[in-house]
Amino acid sequence: QAPWLVRNARSSAVRARGADVDGRSPIGGDVGRPMAMTARPPLYASASEAAGLALLEGGALDACSAVLRGVPAMDVLVRFERSWSIQDALDQHAALAEQRQVLVEIGNNRLRIRQTQLSFAELEVEDSLEAAKGLSAQDAANAKRVLSFAGRVRSSMRDLRLASRLRTMEESMVNQNIALAETEIEKSRIEMASMKDVIDDRSLTIATDDSQPQAFLPVDANGRPVQQKYKYCTNCRVGGHGQRFCLYLLERPDWRVYPNQKWFEDEKHNEYHCPLGKKLVDFADESHFSRIAMYLKGRAWLEEKTKVYELAPGLMPTTYIIEKRQWKGDPPPADDEVPNLPWFVKEADRNWGTSVHVVAKPSDCMGIANGESTYVVQQHVKDPLLMDDGRKVHIKFYVLLVGMEDAVRWHLYTFKDGYLSISPNPWTPEDLSKETQVTIIRSERITGWAPWPEVYPKCRAGVASVIKKAVDDGKLEGRIGKRQFEIFSADFLVDTHGAVWFFEFNMSPVLKDAADAPKVNDADMIRGALNVVSPWEGGGPGLWDFVQ
Repeated sequence: QAPWLVRNARSSAVRARGADVDGRSPIGGDVGRPMAMTARPPLYASASEAAGLALLEGGALDACSAVLRGVPAMDVLVRFERSWSIQDALDQHAALAEQRQVLVEIGNNRLRIRQTQLSFAELEVEDSLEAAKGLSAQDAANAKRVLSFAGRVRSSMRDLRLASRLRTMEESMVNQNIALAETEIEKSRIEMASMKDVIDDRSLTIATDDSQPQAFLPVDANGRPVQQKYKYCTNCRVGGHGQRFCLYLLERPDWRVYPNQKWFEDEKHNEYHCPLGKKLVDFADESHFSRIAMYLKGRAWLEEKTKVYELAPGLMPTTYIIEKRQWKGDPPPADDEVPNLPWFVKEADRNWGTSVHVVAKPSDCMGIANGESTYVVQQHVKDPLLMDDGRKVHIKFYVLLVGMEDAVRWHLYTFKDGYLSISPNPWTPEDLSKETQVTIIRSERITGWAPWPEVYPKCRAGVASVIKKAVDDGKLEGRIGKRQFEIFSADFLVDTHGAVWFFEFNMSPVLKDAADAPKVNDADMIRGALNVVSPWEGGGPGLWDFVQ
């Protein structure tokens, strides 16, 4: 009887519940039409035949479920992401539209199999009822035979109810996923419409060099300057925190993405990008095209360890310099003239502890150096303040420096919160392992650290003295007509006598967003800094403390 069931299962698909009168599915496609007659071959065109053949070896419900496991899942894998160029937006929209088309096809095939499953269940019910009606008088008198027929009817009815529920659930799942895919497409459409509106804004001018006169502002028919519709940010893919800052600025209702374009390509085939049409926008990570520059002019004096020592000789431990495997200036004392504390050899232009070497005595330092690099050499601070369990700790202290448009005024802020970087091992001067001596990873927030109320003002004053000297000596330079800023961190270590020792600035510190670290992140610090740099009525400085 199985071949008869297979043949009739195909024709029974016409009676599929949920199909319209013309046999069309609510999501598109011919779900109610026999699979062999669909105009467009599905991904699994022989699903009904496969289910029917599988019925020869097992129940219809299990057979169709087995076939369904071979059909791709209804997963919305491509989600909308913010685009930074017109081409990226177009490519994303095409990918999202294609995804919906594939999902419709997969959904139709899944519903065909569920409908076939339901049709098999209906046929099994009809067959069991016909068999029960055809009981002979002799079988009717046999209790076992009657119970057997009754059990078959109950089993087929149970399978029918289950198949009906599965069909309904499948349709709901298919429609839900297609609706989600359409939502992603709509987000993409809105983004493209916004980009079109943005590039039609005639108020923007082409960026010019500092040595050139500013471009004339566009005017309307009445000779009045054209007003800018929104504030614009462009991700020029420079790296660093530029894209992150764009995303935070775009949380404000009056900011929009201004798309980027290819600017030029260097001899190594590295591509550089700029705002579309080389326009001057409110914020871009390529400073030439931005009214707010995210890099300080003269930042090398804060970043390079040999240079910053010139600005903070009294705040830093005594520092010696190795250049081309020679001591530059005075060498460190002889081994027998120094305390029994580790020595650190650090490459001058690298941060995050990636090039720090630990040795036992001054005479070991030169062996670390190669002929091409410059190094700073320092001995460990005497009597370091440790955690209660004896582990070494240093402070990550955050700084915001803003240079104003007049190229004269500088505003310095320090963050009242911060982080402790704690070694995993108890500290001893004899242990020369990097794990014990070099603290890099931010371990915990600093606000719960008992010495912090006393230590914070000292760190604040130390940073203020370094920045003041950098400005007074002309190391940090203003940008006429352009605001500039940077968020950076300072590394401090405290000794048991209450003194704070400054080691270096990290000009591109680790910053975490809420999406990366939901429990402990820097979102409030970033928002507060951007509110200082570009004020608006919806936000304030937060924990940023104005210094000078």
